[in-house]
Amino acid sequence: MARLVKFNFGGKILESQIVKVDRTKLYGSSKKIVKDSKGNICITSDLYEGSKILPKGSISQVLIDDKGRFVKRSELVGFNLNNKKVGKVPSIFSLENICEKVDLNEFMSVSIKSIYQLNIDKNIISGWEEKFMNDEVYHFIFNYREDYEGDDAYIISNGTDYFVTVGKKNDFQYLEQSNITLDDEEEIEDELDFSMF
Repeated sequence: MARLVKFNFGGKILESQIVKVDRTKLYGSSKKIVKDSKGNICITSDLYEGSKILPKGSISQVLIDDKGRFVKRSELVGFNLNNKKVGKVPSIFSLENICEKVDLNEFMSVSIKSIYQLNIDKNIISGWEEKFMNDEVYHFIFNYREDYEGDDAYIISNGTDYFVTVGKKNDFQYLEQSNITLDDEEEIEDELDFSMF
């Protein structure tokens, strides 16, 4: 059975499973197949005897130190930009995730990395519906596995389904006519000579 995530909405705890929304299921996928002049599928070859070809993404799973030695993830220590040691952010599965209601504009400014759908038990759906009666948006810190940095996550609903969007907040400053100030404009000479054309 899939693990449940606990969400704390101002003291009311609601639980749900989460299922990642896979882009390939939504949009499909493509695969490049290379064939020779006779129509036979080509395979990867190597000119150097005994060398290895690492599959796509395999080196992202390997951590090494400055001397080239393998390092376990459990041995890593996190530091912030001020070179101070930081603690790990717990996994969403190991705590009650504090959900705070936020403005829709905050949600709209997020750079989204991934989307999860909540798989809510029908026996408790009324509790969820109660929290999203007016198109509310809730924010919490998302970390699938314990790590040093959590992402911004937002719970939204389309009225029938519930989703968690995961990404990073962007602090945009929107310009409006009332908050634009211009310095004294100097007259700019037009250096374009139309006789050149």
